[in-house]
Amino acid sequence: MVNSQIRIKMFDGDLSIADKRTALRPVQPDERILALDILRGFAMLGVLLAYALWSLGSAPGRTYSQADRIVNWVATVLIDTKAYTTLAILFGLGFSIQLARASDRGLSVVPFYLRRLLALIAIGLVHALLLRNGDILVPYATIGFILPLLRKASNRALLVCGLIGLFLPDIAYIVWGMSGIPFPRRPNTEGMSHISSNLVWVRYWYSTAITLWPASIPMFLFGMYLGRRRFFENPHEHRRLLWGVLIGGLILGVAGDAGIEFMIRAWAKSRPPVWMFFLATLLKNVHAWGFAAFYSSSLILLLQRQSWQRFLAPLSAVGRMALTNYLLQSILLVPLCMAFNLFDRVTPVMGLLLAIAVAMIQVPLSNWWLTRFRFGPAEWLWRSMTYGQAQKMRDERYVSNQFATRIVGERV
Repeated sequence: MVNSQIRIKMFDGDLSIADKRTALRPVQPDERILALDILRGFAMLGVLLAYALWSLGSAPGRTYSQADRIVNWVATVLIDTKAYTTLAILFGLGFSIQLARASDRGLSVVPFYLRRLLALIAIGLVHALLLRNGDILVPYATIGFILPLLRKASNRALLVCGLIGLFLPDIAYIVWGMSGIPFPRRPNTEGMSHISSNLVWVRYWYSTAITLWPASIPMFLFGMYLGRRRFFENPHEHRRLLWGVLIGGLILGVAGDAGIEFMIRAWAKSRPPVWMFFLATLLKNVHAWGFAAFYSSSLILLLQRQSWQRFLAPLSAVGRMALTNYLLQSILLVPLCMAFNLFDRVTPVMGLLLAIAVAMIQVPLSNWWLTRFRFGPAEWLWRSMTYGQAQKMRDERYVSNQFATRIVGERV
C-alpha cells in the first residue's frame, strides 16, 4: 500500500522552504511536484509523436495507405498542438513556482531566470543548427523574457496581455502584408547538406518569428496564473472543478475542431475576409486548449488513485528529464533518417512506429538514469550554465531513487 507521505509529495514538493536563508538552488528530487513531472512526461511523448509524424518530412499524401490516413487524422485531432500547449503552460507555471520559492526566501528570481533563459537559448541554437531546425527551445526562451516583466502584474493585466499575444501573430502577418515588404519564401533545400539546410531553415524561422512565436504568450501567462493560485498544492480539493474542466475541455476541443473543419469547407474555393483569420486562430486555440485541459485534468484525477500513481510514476522521470528527452528525440531520429534516407518519406504509420520505438528507449532510460543521478545530462548542463558553476551530478542524499523507493520500499 502506498503511504500518505507519497500522496503529499505527489502535489506539494516544489514550494519547500526548509531554509529561508538559503540562496536559490536547483530543485531537489524530494522537493518536486510529481503530478507536474508526470504531466510534463506525458506531454513529451506527445511532442515525440508529433515530431516523428510531421517534422521529419512527410511522404506525399497520395502515397498514404488507409492505415496512414486513419493515423494521420487521429493524431491531428488528438495530438497536434495539444502537447505543445501543455508544455507551454507548464513553462509559465514553472516560472511562477520559481518566483514563489524565491519570494519565500526573500530573494529576487529575475537575475537567475534571465541566466536560465540565456542558457536555454544557447542550447536551443546548437540543437536547431545541428539537429532539429524546428526547435522550440529558442522560441520558448525568447518569449519567456516577458514573464519577469509581468511578475507583478494583476490577473486582469495577464488576461489582457494573453489576448494580445493570442492574436499578435495574425496582426503581425497582416501588417507585414500591408507594408509592402515581401514575406520570406519557404526555403527550397533540395540537394543541400543537413547542416546547410538547417541553417537556411533557421534563418527563415527566425526572420518570420513575429508571426509565430507570440502564440506562446497566452499559454505562458495562463501557467503563471495557475502558479499564483497554487492549484497543484492541493488538487484533490478541486475534484468538482477538475471534472468540470475535463468535460468542458472535451466539448470545447471537439467544437473547435468542428469549427475549423467548417471554415475549411466554407472557404475552400474563395479568399476569406480578414476577420476570418482571427476566427480561425480563436477556433484553433479553443481546440488545442480544450483537449490539453481534458488530458491534464484526466491525469490529475487519475493520480488521486494509488494504483494510477504507481502506473504513471515512470512518466515522471521523463518529465524530470524533459530537456534531455527532447534533445534525445533528435539525436536518435535524425541520424536514423539520414542513414536510411527517410527524410520526406515518413508516412504516418512509419512515424508512429518510430515514435513508439524512441519512447521505449526514453521511458526506461530516464528511470534508470535517475536512480543514479540527480539530473538528466541536459538538465545538468542547463543548471550549470545558469548557476555559473558545475552542479554536483551525484549526491549521496539523492542516489537512492525516489521512484525505486516508492515502488519497492513500500511493499515491505
